[in-house]
Amino acid sequence: MKSYIKRHVERRTIEFGSECKYTIKNGGLGRTLVIDAGTKVKAREMRQKIPVHWENLYTLVIYSKVADDYDDLLY
Repeated sequence: MKSYIKRHVERRTIEFGSECKYTIKNGGLGRTLVIDAGTKVKAREMRQKIPVHWENLYTLVIYSKVADDYDDLLY
């Protein structure tokens, strides 16, 4: 199990970039790749870049910080 996760961590970091935090969790839709993009703007970019299903994992992009720019809050 740990080797499976380690392989996927390495592959997604190479494919999608290292600026986000990646974790694999078991969710209601099966194994889920959770990508914490940090900000709303970065999350929007990652959602356009990452498919809904990747390597038999459902993908979910989240963010935890609100952007400082007021215009980003309107969308």
